[in-house]
Amino acid sequence: MITFLKKTFNISGCEIIIEPDRSVYHQGDFINCTFKITGSKEYEQIADEISISLEESWQETRGSGDNQSTVTIREERATTVVENKTVLKSDITNNYEFSAQLPQNCILSDSSDSLGWCLVVKIDVPNAKDPVERLSVEVVPHREFLAIEHTLESALRFEKKTGFFNSNNRFLPPSALKNELDCIDINCYQDGEITNCELVFDLQEKSIADYFKAILRLDKVKREIIFKQCDLLDENLKPKIEIITKKIANEIEQVLKNNLN
Repeated sequence: MITFLKKTFNISGCEIIIEPDRSVYHQGDFINCTFKITGSKEYEQIADEISISLEESWQETRGSGDNQSTVTIREERATTVVENKTVLKSDITNNYEFSAQLPQNCILSDSSDSLGWCLVVKIDVPNAKDPVERLSVEVVPHREFLAIEHTLESALRFEKKTGFFNSNNRFLPPSALKNELDCIDINCYQDGEITNCELVFDLQEKSIADYFKAILRLDKVKREIIFKQCDLLDENLKPKIEIITKKIANEIEQVLKNNLN
């Protein structure tokens, strides 16, 4: 969990303070920040270029066997050059602003704080050592996605299961449904103000035929619910639990009824 909001660091004797406007961002949000640069106390410097970027990073496994390795990929998604050929003095603080939007269905922050999203400040001073510093920002799912999850847990009494091997958000059913349903996997995708919610039902095996269906992965039933933003959140961005519950409960009822036939 990323706990800090403001960070002060040093590049080539210069003091840099970077401060985002919030501590947590949702997918699709704008990240706004201010940053200040004060020159070295020992000597003046000329920065050929000062820039700030919104950076996405993730890990990929490459190769196989003994040659397999994990590499970290870093991609700048938005960059602003704020100064060129600037004299940095100890008695002058330069103030800058930066704004960039997160992609709608972007990756989330990593629990280690080292992967996901960072604000990156670069000061290109000739012969400077390590002219780059990063501030991690915490990115969490869309408010709409969280509204659906909250409703599943609070109103429908499902239990969210977390684990390394769960590619989607997996929810275990309440005791009343355990004889019919192993779990539901939820996969959401945002398209403007529309939220596409795919429900993948993993049905219980009740017969030999059901058993072989499970082996062949034919015991999975997919349904899709399309939510408008007004279906999910009120004017205060609070979940509309009653509407969400009705839509999801209807899909559960239909899937379980069809499974009995």
